[in-house]
Amino acid sequence: MKIHDRFILSSFWKNLFLGLFTFILIYITVDFNEEIDIFLDNDATALQMVLYYFYRLPWIIMLTHPVAVLLSTVFSLGKMSRNNELTAFIASGTPLIRLAVPILLSSFIISALSIGLNEMVVPPSNHEAERIMKQDIKKEKSKNTARSKKDLFYQGEDGVTYYAEMYDVKLKAFNNLVVQQYKGSHLSKRIDADKGFWNGSEWVLLKGAVRTFSENGEKTEEFTRKTPPWLRVKPEDLTKEQLEPEEMNYFQLSDYIDKIRRQGGNTNRYEVDLHFKFSFPLTSFLFSVIGISFSSGSRKPSIATGFGLTLLVSFTYYGILRIGQALGQSGLIPPVISAWGVNIIFCVLGGMLLYRANR
Repeated sequence: MKIHDRFILSSFWKNLFLGLFTFILIYITVDFNEEIDIFLDNDATALQMVLYYFYRLPWIIMLTHPVAVLLSTVFSLGKMSRNNELTAFIASGTPLIRLAVPILLSSFIISALSIGLNEMVVPPSNHEAERIMKQDIKKEKSKNTARSKKDLFYQGEDGVTYYAEMYDVKLKAFNNLVVQQYKGSHLSKRIDADKGFWNGSEWVLLKGAVRTFSENGEKTEEFTRKTPPWLRVKPEDLTKEQLEPEEMNYFQLSDYIDKIRRQGGNTNRYEVDLHFKFSFPLTSFLFSVIGISFSSGSRKPSIATGFGLTLLVSFTYYGILRIGQALGQSGLIPPVISAWGVNIIFCVLGGMLLYRANR
């Protein structure tokens, strides 16, 4: 590694950590002002608030690190441009793209690490932050214990949904069970049972009624004991903790989408979120390309100009990102275009600017 590579790397990483710290602090300050009424109304302790934002930190880093990369790139190369160091290197035969290699490699590594962060750290940390907010701060009582689950809802296979007022985990038994089977978006069958239990191989329902819906109307069949063959859910499935989509990693969300699709449900929202798990982390690399182009122009950017350019690019990117996300979730454009479209736009723009700057 040459001396100028080490110098650029040192400047880039120093500015990166400074920018990341600043944007994290701004985000937490704004969010705290929005949540302060909840904290005060529920007499939240300082420790609870600190723990809440501690577990929110990986998510905040995911949101803010691309902006920090862009700011660090503009500041690092902008300073060299103002000191005529870039001009000297280029005049000596070193092209701009070669000088920018340490930043490009660093931003690529950051993008790769952010994918890992988004997969392994963000989902469980978001889950814990939500638990702290709901149970520790808002004092909401959990409906579930190790022994039982209240108001159990489970989405099974083949369009079957399960709801029970109470499910005994140890006895594998229901109270006030409602089972609904859908064909597409239409309800085809519903079972209401006072009780139900697992006999080791299948579900046995007691005292209830089966209602079948068709074009000819509704047919009702009462029973005292019944073992419907299409209830394929297993007791161990019902004891799994139900995660929200934003608390799932890529593979969990992919399985969830497959389940919703088999039930005939709309998966646009979840497919958009699935593609974003890989498209958004690459923003850091795209922003570094754009930052290199901006900081090497004929007009040497000042600190204020560099900060302004960072905000302009960031707001433009996030604005297009949100529009694409909304269009994808509503089904107006394919989810893959919704998630990757803004990256394609900025990739073309960054490539053109970098080519022009490197000439």
